Amino acid sequence: SVLNQWTYHARLYAAAKYCTTQPDMDLVQLVSFGCGVDAITTDETREILHEGGKLYTQLKIDEITNLGAVRIRLRSLFAALEEQEEKRRAAAQKEG
Repeated sequence: SVLNQWTYHARLYAAAKYCTTQPDMDLVQLVSFGCGVDAITTDETREILHEGGKLYTQLKIDEITNLGAVRIRLRSLFAALEEQEEKRRAAAQKEG
């Protein structure tokens, strides 16, 4: 829903869209500070993934980032993905 004239944006949005077509793929967006270009791409990337039934995860990376926090975010993502897969299996089992 944004006017896209930059290569970086186009590649990011294409990657998000492609990710929604792949059952074994998810996307994690790495940003510096979450402002400027990141502010625009964050909302659009989140929307593309959400519409495709995928979870959106963003990691802010800068010179003072604590890697422990990154690990926690990734573990949370993996747990959410696992929960999502269990719900899909349960729904498929009820149908079949």
